Amino acid sequence: MIKAHHIRSFFLWRWLAFFVFILKKVRLHPTTVLSGKISSFLFMPGVKAGPRTRFILSGAGQIKLNADVWISSDVEMETSGMIVLGEGTSVQRRATINGDVTLGAGCIIAPNVFISSGTHPFREYKDLPIREQERLIVEERGSLASLHRQVKIGNDCWLGVNAVVCPGVHIGNGCVIGANAVVTHDLPDFSIAVGSPARVVGNRKTNS
Repeated sequence: MIKAHHIRSFFLWRWLAFFVFILKKVRLHPTTVLSGKISSFLFMPGVKAGPRTRFILSGAGQIKLNADVWISSDVEMETSGMIVLGEGTSVQRRATINGDVTLGAGCIIAPNVFISSGTHPFREYKDLPIREQERLIVEERGSLASLHRQVKIGNDCWLGVNAVVCPGVHIGNGCVIGANAVVTHDLPDFSIAVGSPARVVGNRKTNS
């Protein structure tokens, strides 16, 4: 049974956290969820987060949102490593960012985009179900961190609706990723990429 003092402590912590952010000129909707050490949420002045946004940390995880980052509603970010969003980047509704992910400045992340540095193991113990493989890896290594490969996205990138960025992908500056694209490999600066798997069909600088 949840005791009254636990409820009071939860709401006291919650409003204390929000007050700290208000002093820093950070605006979080009252339904925003912060799970983790308050000192590990590195939110700069001008950050805004909309309704039902969830920021979830485990272990030594940190989330850094640079100045004037805008987060829409129902966005989820979860990490035991580091998530960084560059100045002026916007993340629209229902997007998900998991693991070790860095986005540059001025990026536009459209609704339902999924970016993750992690995946489910399915080749480690080929004769076992996927969930059983995960359990064994956690027992042997302490976590699934060894399966994570950092995702990096440069400045001034636009990721279209429902785009997916897979673990280990590096996307250069100024790239445009089409709706529903699945990016499985690195993309050079100013690429225009579409499809699943995503392929380069043009270049912003050369108009090709």
